[in-house]
Parts: sequence; C-alpha cells; structure tokens
Amino acid sequence: MRGWLCSFSGLPALCALVLFPRLAEAQNYDFGTEWEAEYTRAIVKGTEISIGEELRFKQMSTRFTKTETTLGLSQSLWRKSLKQHGVKLRLGVSYAFIYRYNSKHYYEDQHRLNANVSVTKKFGDWAIGYRMRYQTTFRNERIGDYKYNPQMYLRNRIGVSYTFPNHPWKLSLSEECFLRLNHPSRKIVDELRSVASASYQIDRHNSVSIQLKAAIEVQVKNPDRYFALGFAYEFD
Repeated sequence: MRGWLCSFSGLPALCALVLFPRLAEAQNYDFGTEWEAEYTRAIVKGTEISIGEELRFKQMSTRFTKTETTLGLSQSLWRKSLKQHGVKLRLGVSYAFIYRYNSKHYYEDQHRLNANVSVTKKFGDWAIGYRMRYQTTFRNERIGDYKYNPQMYLRNRIGVSYTFPNHPWKLSLSEECFLRLNHPSRKIVDELRSVASASYQIDRHNSVSIQLKAAIEVQVKNPDRYFALGFAYEFD
C-alpha cells in the first residue's frame, strides 16, 4: 500500500516533466478547463457504439468556448488471435457536432467526421498504444468566409500507460501531432499536443479521470499555446 501511494504521489512530478518544456517557451498562453462524459455500449462482441459530450472553457476558464457531441462506432479486429499476444487492434468512425467560439470572436457550428485505426500492446502492467486518425471538419459558410473548407488533418498519437496491480488506478502519457492536409500553401505539422492523465476505475461500468493537457501550435504565425485541466466520466 505504501509503495502504491508513493508511486501515485509522483504524478505531479510526472506531469511537470511533460508540461514544463511547453510552459517554459510560452509567452502568450491561455488556460482552460474541459469536462467530458461518454457512454459506451457493446452491440455484439468486438463492436461498440458510443456517445459523448464535451464542454470547454478558455480565457483562464472564464468563457465557454466549445461544446462537442460525438456519436461513434468501433470494431475490434482478429480479437482471439491477437489476444494471446497482448495486442488489440481497432477500427473506428465517428461524427461530431461542434458549437464553438472561433478566432474571429463569434460562435459557429461545425460538423466533423473521423476515421481512425488504433493498436495497443501490453507488457505486463504497462501498455504502449498508437492511433492514427483522419479528421475532416466542415465549417458553416453561411456565417463566415474561410480560406479553405473543409479542414482536413491526419493526427498521429503515441502513448504509454501503467495500470497499478490490485488497484483501480492507471497513469497515462501521450503525445500527438496534427498534420494539415489541404491547406492552400503548406502541408505541415501545425500542432503538438501532450496529455498526462490519471484514471480511477470505480467499478466494472464506471470510471473517472483527470488530465493535464498542453496544446502548442508550431510553424504558424502567432502560435496559440493552450493548457487545460480536464475531468472525464466514462460509463457503459
């Protein structure tokens, strides 16, 4: 028990290692809070549907800036043959309706389509995962004029997690890059996102988590630097 508490008490230091390089270089930055809830239900073995809701507050967490409602479908591939090797492979698609406060200081509605593939490999209590996501966001041309619409991104995320044996806690770290695909001038990585999180499994059907996030724009003029404290609840 004492060893587990010592390990968990090291979470702030672990998060600082991830976020400190970002904070050190940030001159103009914002801080916010994010709230999420997601319900998942298995249709048949290996196939799941999910619905989620997310709220974001920026400008030092004083202004509501985004709500996102997501409906998703995912499918596990070769479950039995991969399970014996500690590997999980999933394909997924999702649709999201987004209402957000944009950089031109007005609210707009957006529609987003995602398609992703993810793979996870377990090494005892540790796991390493990779996810590739193709993301397309359609913006509302009736209330704004945009240089390019839709916005298309290829997102690549790699992460590592540790599950405490005989305890309901799990710690995770991830890094993600955003490659814009259809910008009129350059196809570049324009955002890096780091996340450190701790999750607690309440029972078989309910879990909660807290996370620290740093989202840094790169290779663009006047890059945004955004840091957030997030809370999530998942149930099935």
